[in-house]
Amino acid sequence: MTRRLLLSLLALALGAAAAAAQTEVRIDVSGGGRRIPLHCEPLAAAGDRNPKLPSTLADEVLASDLDQSAVFVVTRAWRGEQPFDVQAIVSGRWTVKGTEVTLTGEVRDFPARRPILSKEYRAPLAGWRAIVHQFADDVVLQFTGEPGIAGTRIAFVVREGRDKELCVMDADGANPVALTADRSLALSPSWSPDGSLLLFTSYRGGGGPRVWVMQAAGGRPYLVSGRPGNNTSAAYSPDGREIALTLSADGNSEIYVLDARGGSPRRLTDNRAIDTSPSWSPTGREIAFTSDRGGTPQVYVMERDGGNVRRLTYDVNYTDSPAWSPRGDRIAFVARTGSGFDLYVCRADGGDARLVVGGGSNENPHWSPDGRHLVFASNRDGGFALYVTDLDNRAPRKLDTGGRPAMSPAWAPRLAGLVTAQVSTPNHSNSGGKP
Repeated sequence: MTRRLLLSLLALALGAAAAAAQTEVRIDVSGGGRRIPLHCEPLAAAGDRNPKLPSTLADEVLASDLDQSAVFVVTRAWRGEQPFDVQAIVSGRWTVKGTEVTLTGEVRDFPARRPILSKEYRAPLAGWRAIVHQFADDVVLQFTGEPGIAGTRIAFVVREGRDKELCVMDADGANPVALTADRSLALSPSWSPDGSLLLFTSYRGGGGPRVWVMQAAGGRPYLVSGRPGNNTSAAYSPDGREIALTLSADGNSEIYVLDARGGSPRRLTDNRAIDTSPSWSPTGREIAFTSDRGGTPQVYVMERDGGNVRRLTYDVNYTDSPAWSPRGDRIAFVARTGSGFDLYVCRADGGDARLVVGGGSNENPHWSPDGRHLVFASNRDGGFALYVTDLDNRAPRKLDTGGRPAMSPAWAPRLAGLVTAQVSTPNHSNSGGKP
């Protein structure tokens, strides 16, 4: 199916006589799912310090953010070469004054170079990456009506010897920060809806698997569920008021719901099989989970009260780790193969299951906030590491975790990880949102 993206904007006033005139700027993109060709020009460096090096780094990060948005295919200027066959030009100015940096970002159509977007961002120089990410996300917003995900974060687990510790990093793999140093096993991180908290399972303190919560910025963990047996796979409901998790306090692994503080347990499944890995739908009305009640592990869906249980997957065998997309229209899961697991995506009703990532063992998929990407763990290149697929024909890209084995990724909501920058918009520009 053909999709057309029409951006209608006012031209800059060129003089008193032309001030009242309006020019329509159109960018047409045909072809279902086709990326928009975009050209990045180097940011002009200025200021009272030599900004050449940081501006060059900003060029790299900006081009990478846009290319990895799954919206654009990006080219860059080399040796004065002129762009060819592109829809728009991204450029701007990078000004360093004292300990502050200002990014004036611009997007113009091509070849007329009429303005589409112009914004100014300011931040401490040490936080320069945040304003580059914010500009990239605003460019995505301008073309799609939804912000990008460059400014978000990913929680994950790294293995150090026998220990597994909880960490967070930027969505592009930069700025990794360790949140735990328990010399224990941390597993299965899950974000609160506002991105301020992280649930995770840990054996810290020498106990069995218990569910803990901590501030996403770090700090002391607090116990949420330490009931006898297993306490695993915890996930906040979309409104943040409840937590779905797996408990075996009654002797069998079942799905329960607790209040956000860990109290008022309510059992949802009651089956001799093993039920685990709950994943809320975006509406909070349904929960996907894994159960072997049919003989082998398969993905099932039930209502939030445990009723209307139905099997989701039939076309593939031995499935696990369901993850509901932010829009609620798709569910990602893994299916066992001879070498491990392949990554699949299907409709929310189980139909149209398709292979997304194969080769090696691919585990624990989680959606980006915009639903255009999946982060997952894989040993496709040797030891386990984190990868992102854009759900298109591009090969998954590997995230840098410092060479350490990494697993159990969880993508934060869009608001998490954003360093607030001062933003100003010149009066003559049209910015943000779908026109």
